[in-house]
Amino acid sequence: MALNDPISPEQKKYIRDLVGKRDISSLSQAQQEFLADLSDENLNRMVNYQASAAIQALLACPYKKPVAPAAMPSDATDVEDGPAPEMPKTPEPVGEGYYFIVDPTNQQERFFRVRHGKAGGRWEGYVFLDVQASDYFYSVTNKQHRDAVLAEIAKDPVKSMNEYGLRLGRCGVCNRTLTDRDSILRGIGPICAAKLGPTPEQEDTLRRLGLLKNGTDNA
Repeated sequence: MALNDPISPEQKKYIRDLVGKRDISSLSQAQQEFLADLSDENLNRMVNYQASAAIQALLACPYKKPVAPAAMPSDATDVEDGPAPEMPKTPEPVGEGYYFIVDPTNQQERFFRVRHGKAGGRWEGYVFLDVQASDYFYSVTNKQHRDAVLAEIAKDPVKSMNEYGLRLGRCGVCNRTLTDRDSILRGIGPICAAKLGPTPEQEDTLRRLGLLKNGTDNA
């Protein structure tokens, strides 16, 4: 490849990757302003030797400092030492499980896990909310964000569990992998589905058939 050849797709991809990982604050103001726009239109202004020089400059920059997720016990029910967190009880009756919703705070699709403190333990009455990223869960500790998400889940928790299972192929209640076709289509395994009881639509059908009155099975 000649020095004056256009920038290659591989060089553009590498530059974008480096900008995402490196702290470019040590570069000149002009360089920073140029790298602020990583569109094809802007990067195509460089030729091969300029792209190589930009890559070398980026490689000389230090890595960005990682932003550590907010600390929270992976299983808060087992924590015995230290003060209880300053986290109020949930304002909505959201059960333990795995949920998919559109986050009301930013309108982004997100997967969440809800955990409850163990009955009789120091965490009793507390509800812990985690957001899922790949196979990892990170605690949501901002009260406004947490309450908004829990309130959204509480609108239809079973549907949110179903959506979690349908999208990830894992039970929205216990998070085990779904293998049965009907369970995959439902998003919840048969054992967990039985524990959840009938949906509001199913209850309405049972009432119209005279098999359910005031929430009590008359069979």
